[in-house]
Amino acid sequence: MKKITLIIMSIATLFVLQLNAQICDPACTPDPTCEEINNPGEICPLIMPTATVDEYYDETVTVIPPAEYEGLPVIYQIRVDDVENLPPGLDWCKSQEMFEVTDPITRYCVQVTGTPTEVGEYQLTLYITPYIDVLGNPVEMSQMTDDTSLSIVVLPPAPIAEFSANTTNTTTGTEVEFTDQSTNDPTGWAWVFEGGIPATSDQQNPTVTYAEEGMYDVTLVVSNEGGADELTEYDYITIDNGTGINSKLQEDVKIYPNPASHQITVEAEGLEAVSIVDMLGKVVYSEEANSSKEVIDISKLGKANYFVKIETVNGEVTKSITIK
Repeated sequence: MKKITLIIMSIATLFVLQLNAQICDPACTPDPTCEEINNPGEICPLIMPTATVDEYYDETVTVIPPAEYEGLPVIYQIRVDDVENLPPGLDWCKSQEMFEVTDPITRYCVQVTGTPTEVGEYQLTLYITPYIDVLGNPVEMSQMTDDTSLSIVVLPPAPIAEFSANTTNTTTGTEVEFTDQSTNDPTGWAWVFEGGIPATSDQQNPTVTYAEEGMYDVTLVVSNEGGADELTEYDYITIDNGTGINSKLQEDVKIYPNPASHQITVEAEGLEAVSIVDMLGKVVYSEEANSSKEVIDISKLGKANYFVKIETVNGEVTKSITIK
């Protein structure tokens, strides 16, 4: 909320302005909590809720008309003539033609609606005609502007994460090229490559290599002014040593359920040992296996993504799990 300060406009400007006297139908509803703190007059809120491109916007500005202005007699009523510099796609209406000054105060409203089409920060100006009381009759004065900090910020729509790779099944040491395919024009990228070199990247289209055999997750978080979105593709990249042996081993090793919350079962022929490693590389569980099927209690582990390393007589496999 802010004190309404009226600045007298030049006569030339008055001829240019197109007065807009639209009345809201249905009527807007003033905010009953808006209080006249900085007399004379009040507008609530000054900083309007954020709008988003291509999303419908409907917000109300509550107006308490001022009882007096510096250099003018006591105000009888005001008329809101126009709201300038609205974001493209938005329009305005008012609760009634005249906003009368009353004691106790009466609240009026201006409603801003529509679907904004352009990103930006828009400083609004209200064009107001005041009326003074002369012998009990309202007399129109020169039109004025209310240059408060009333503003609307229009943000772009939040991006939707999507990506692809030039290959998802290759051998150790081969470069994998990732391509961001996210919509709504992201401006920031945060990649996480399980088992990859590098393990993270803020590039839009990074290149990654993998030094060890396994199946690896890829995560992308994209963001812009409008928000962020995250996408994880589990076991997205398969890496072997070129012999095809590891691919067979990957298929034979099973972990379920995934995601899990209380326990997981690891199943593989010739199972020798199982360990669980968190995203920072810390081993949080490690035990030798007594059979080809091991049930592991994970209830004490935090909710996060982990790597499960499975050792068998035929080799080692790393898979990822999510604890929820």
